Amino acid sequence: MSLLEGCTETCGWFAAVLAVFAWGTFGVPIKSNVNVDVNFFVMQSYKTIVCFVTSWLVILLGEPIRFSAWGIVSGLFWVPGASCGIYAIRNAGIAVAVGTWSSIQVVVSCIFGIIIFQEKVKDKAQTMLAFFILMMGLIGMSIYADPSNGKSSSTEYLPINLTEPLDPATEKSTLTRSSSSTGKKRKSKTSPKKSTSNKVLASKQDDLSVESVTPTVVAPLEIDDTSENVLEDDGKTLSKDRVICFGGRLVLTKRQLGVLGAVVNGAWGGLNLIPLHYAQRDQGMSGAGYVISYASGSMLVCILIWIGIFLYQYVKKGYSVTDAVDSLPKWHINELGVPGVLAGLLYSIGNFCSILAVSYLGQGVGFSFCQGQLLISGLWGVFYFQEIQGRETIMKWFVSAAVAVTGIVYLSYQKGGAAVHR
Repeated sequence: MSLLEGCTETCGWFAAVLAVFAWGTFGVPIKSNVNVDVNFFVMQSYKTIVCFVTSWLVILLGEPIRFSAWGIVSGLFWVPGASCGIYAIRNAGIAVAVGTWSSIQVVVSCIFGIIIFQEKVKDKAQTMLAFFILMMGLIGMSIYADPSNGKSSSTEYLPINLTEPLDPATEKSTLTRSSSSTGKKRKSKTSPKKSTSNKVLASKQDDLSVESVTPTVVAPLEIDDTSENVLEDDGKTLSKDRVICFGGRLVLTKRQLGVLGAVVNGAWGGLNLIPLHYAQRDQGMSGAGYVISYASGSMLVCILIWIGIFLYQYVKKGYSVTDAVDSLPKWHINELGVPGVLAGLLYSIGNFCSILAVSYLGQGVGFSFCQGQLLISGLWGVFYFQEIQGRETIMKWFVSAAVAVTGIVYLSYQKGGAAVHR
């Protein structure tokens, strides 16, 4: 007999709160090691392995070992979606990434839980209003988690070995910028502060010509996060790191791609617990009992993706097994072993609790409540990673957080009757 057999909706609420804290924190180890150049799917693989290993602990709760093919469907949603979520955290920041996908997952949960699964609530109109309030709070938190908010146009200093001499009269140098949108080069002027060395050179013009010297100076460059211009020195990019997509038809910053990854995780990865409804309907599987199927299905999907990556490299490298293996993404076990396992443990706790929340509270209310993870991840972003800058912006973020919490409490009040799944 399962230890969760006598659980009521109280178990669901308690599990949902634990999911909020666990999911809101799992991205911290991922973000903390952003300096390690690792493929985002490797980090997802760490999470998947830990999720698979720990899933068997439900046996200690008295759950029988049962498998459902719906677990594979959950894996098809979770593994690719969560991989994009990791990319989002590492490139857009934990606050804005979680904020983006949480907002989308609330919409997904609302559509499936209230509209499709017809889960019972006290009043549908007021429940939709609660979703709307929660959405407004989540969107506000996501917007004010943008690091460009609360900052004036900043000056970034880059060391540049000028290939053109300084003008002794103005001490101005010409820097070449290239625009990805026009493909043409254009000139812009900058005026660095006079240095001691330049003054010495100017005072010894009789012995040494300034024009014959090519000094290294620190030039102030106006960097616009929305601009497509990049500073170049002899054709080498010195400023922003951009990614060319679709054969050059689209150029995005890594941060913009990170936000896009968060959107994919919200829209696609947010469907990962929908199959739970059908596993309970078709096989009478409990929420805790579904954990093994979920983790096993996710592990299978992860292995298949690795096989696909290997086959791609195998063909690309001229059918050489050795070269294909050498080209696979590196695991960086020494640097990422502990953070990867820690992120996996936190996510596994959140995943297990979210399954219980959905089982006892329903998809619409239970999974939406779990998106309160944004509040926790946002606090990490504000106080630990300092992703949000400026007192006014931080205050607006906290106001948005208060709105989101209001929506969560209002949504909780609207929960009525038993959940469709058990």
